[in-house]
Amino acid sequence: MHRTITMLAATAAATALFAFATPSSAQDRATFTGPRAEVTVGYDSTRLSDQPAGAPRSVSQARLGAAVGYDVALGSHWTLGAEAGIGGTLGGGRDVSQGATRFNVDQGRDLDASLRLGYKAGSATLLYAKAGWANSRYSARAVTGTTRIDQASDENGFRVGAGVEQMLGERIYAKAEYRYTTYGEGVHRHQALAGLGMRF
Repeated sequence: MHRTITMLAATAAATALFAFATPSSAQDRATFTGPRAEVTVGYDSTRLSDQPAGAPRSVSQARLGAAVGYDVALGSHWTLGAEAGIGGTLGGGRDVSQGATRFNVDQGRDLDASLRLGYKAGSATLLYAKAGWANSRYSARAVTGTTRIDQASDENGFRVGAGVEQMLGERIYAKAEYRYTTYGEGVHRHQALAGLGMRF
């Protein structure tokens, strides 16, 4: 968790310095339409209510990801876009011991596809909301003595999010985004991301 906060703080500081050094005239010519690609880093946490006795009920990890998208203008202030992304968590998940049994739950590969509606709040600032589908892989392990049981599952869920995109010039942008995903059966995921991207 401390490492994740440190990475987010470093990303935010770099973004602020970049924005300060970018001439305002370049930002004024910024556009929020066309194809784009981005990389993200952030905090990823899942809560699991339906777990065996003693198994972890939550797991939190750092996340790295990337996405591509395309946006079109709807008048002078609104945009509509589509986005597809992939991400993965870092570290080995969360370990918990219950008597002679050791449990581990790990978040793995995370895919998503969504539609995004944006509002141009300034010459270089876009506020947006998004909704779509997510497919995420989870793995669990239970070890008792020499007996080891491994399970993995791909979960489909409904993902919503909101964020802000700030142009740092004519093509480069920074972003901050929050996402919430529900997979049903008491499984919920929260992600807080910061990123840098480019429009083409």
